Order: sequence, then structure tokens, then C-alpha cells
Amino acid sequence: MRPGAGPPDGEKSLTRLFDIIDIVAASPRGLSGKEIAAAAGIPESTAFRMLKFLISRRMVCRRNGSYRLDFGAVRLGKAAERQHPLTGVARPFLEELAERTLETVHLASLRDGQVFYIDKVDGRRTVRMASLIGSTAPVYCTGVGKAMLAHLAPAERNAICAALKLKRFTSTTIGSAAELQDELELIRVRGYAVDNCEHEEGVYCVAAPILSAAGLAVAGISVSGSELYLRPHTAELAGLTVAAARELSARLGGGQEW
Repeated sequence: MRPGAGPPDGEKSLTRLFDIIDIVAASPRGLSGKEIAAAAGIPESTAFRMLKFLISRRMVCRRNGSYRLDFGAVRLGKAAERQHPLTGVARPFLEELAERTLETVHLASLRDGQVFYIDKVDGRRTVRMASLIGSTAPVYCTGVGKAMLAHLAPAERNAICAALKLKRFTSTTIGSAAELQDELELIRVRGYAVDNCEHEEGVYCVAAPILSAAGLAVAGISVSGSELYLRPHTAELAGLTVAAARELSARLGGGQEW
């Protein structure tokens, strides 16, 4: 490719298709065609043409004027879950933790400097959260993100931190690099992370890393719910989450790359 040239048209179209799937997947209520076009940064005519193709492949469907994922995407998601080496082993641990805490439990890894949600088990006290399996979230203001970030090799951690743009989502979101470094050091010392309603108002989280044999994070688990219930029980929840993460690390043979 010559200097300054963009990607080929075919590659650009594929990228846009996957962008649209990601955008639709991240919206529990569904989105209109105009909303999808705006989120993808493409003309409405292009968005509607691509949505028509995705409907033909049963990747998305249109109901009551909104686009949502269809059974084709569900089928691929289930296949990915079966093939992923971590989910099968981790699922019983997530279910037990959700049962003991009554809260929502997440399993996540790091991907391109962001939290990538691999699995999720809803608790009995469900709180509306933006997290969806296959979606991403910022690493610096989520409990599971900070838990993993704190336990990376220094060079990898520093590279991710250097690339961060610390956008404030709530009044408690970490707002500076120095504050983030102090928080990561505290997490390394105590072995777990807390999301003090930093990403979503009213949503509190306790998280712990799943570690490799070298002591580096390869994934993480978290317990999330209303701060009303979780905040007074932080120590108890941390103990349960850390214990589950340690047992899962051991079960996986010290962890590996996923």
C-alpha cells in the first residue's frame, strides 16, 4: 500500500460490517438505522445496505424499527464459547460465585488495551449494567480491568497506561495517570480491585485477577451490583472473589494466553 493510502475498499467494507455488528451487540434495547450509521460514522445509505446484507445472513434482525442481533450471531457466539479454552473451566466457578453472592459475575480478559467480556452469570439481585458478552469496556475504571492491569508485566502495563485517555464517566472515575498508578499499586498489595461506581453510576464491583504460573494476569473475574448491597460487604466479597480466582488459576495450571 502506498504511503497515505487507506485500506482497500473490500477491507473497508468488511471492517464496517463488523463495526455494525459490534454496535448492535452493545445495545440491549436495539438501535435504529440512523443511530447505527451515526455510531459507525458512515452514511445512512451505506448503513442500511449493510444492515440488509446482515439480515440476509441472520446476523441481525429488525423488530419494531430497531435492529438487534439475530440467531446467526447467537449461533456463532455459542460456538465461540464452546471453543474457548477458558469458559468451560470457568463457568462452574462463576455460577458458584453468583449463587453465593446473589450478584452478577463477569469473566473477562484484556484485548487491545480494553476489557473484553468473555462470560457473564446474572445474580438474583440483578442490576441493569452495560456489560454484554463480547462487549468491551475501559480498563482504568472497571474493577476487572484494574485487577488485570495491576498484575501485568511492567512493560505491558506501562504501554497500556501510556495510551489511555482518561475520560470521566462519573464523579469517581480516575482522572489522572498518577491516581491510576497509586490505585494499581494498592491493588497489587491487597490482591483485589474495587470499581467505586467509576464506570456506571450506582454500580459497585469487586474483582480479582486469574494469574499465570509467572504471577501475571491472563484474565479476571468480578462481582458487580448495586453499591447499596455491595459496598458494606466489600471485604467479604473480596475474599470470595480472590478465592475463586486463585482456585481457577490453579485449575487452569497456572493460566495461559487466551
